[in-house]
Amino acid sequence: MSLKLSTKNLMLLALFAAISIILTRFLSFYLPILAVNTVRISLGNIPIALAGLLLGPIGGAITGIVADLIGATMFSGLGYFPGFTLSAALVGFIPGILKSRIGESITFGKVLVIILITEVITSIGLNTLWLTILTHVNYLVLVIPRAGITLGMSLVYSWIIYVLYKRLHRELH
Repeated sequence: MSLKLSTKNLMLLALFAAISIILTRFLSFYLPILAVNTVRISLGNIPIALAGLLLGPIGGAITGIVADLIGATMFSGLGYFPGFTLSAALVGFIPGILKSRIGESITFGKVLVIILITEVITSIGLNTLWLTILTHVNYLVLVIPRAGITLGMSLVYSWIIYVLYKRLHRELH
């Protein structure tokens, strides 16, 4: 579960964090629920989850933390909220842990299960809680539409991650 701090791994970590920031902060949009921007459609978690799968849980967590800290402090009009940093860290950590438990052989089905578990914990569970705290909107009011959209997007995330993982794993190893 350790991260080998080679130049290549540090470069990959920084690259995945930078891609995540771009995808999250510049190439995303919000779906308002009850006049509150509570569902962000974004591909920003893909590089973080890929970091977890390729660099292990620690590398994935560091990627998520770096991407959230830089993205929130430089590009967020709402300011910084530490709960989202925890969620971003888990987006990288959980796939790395789950991959180490299921073995090196990665199939689309395994990626789908990994992403579904990650998204249920982070996007549906924790991020909805953080939004409830920030917006003072009832958790159940937020979680139902967020869950439907997140589960649907998990299919898209899984397919993209599977294709990218297969290619990057071949190139990097």
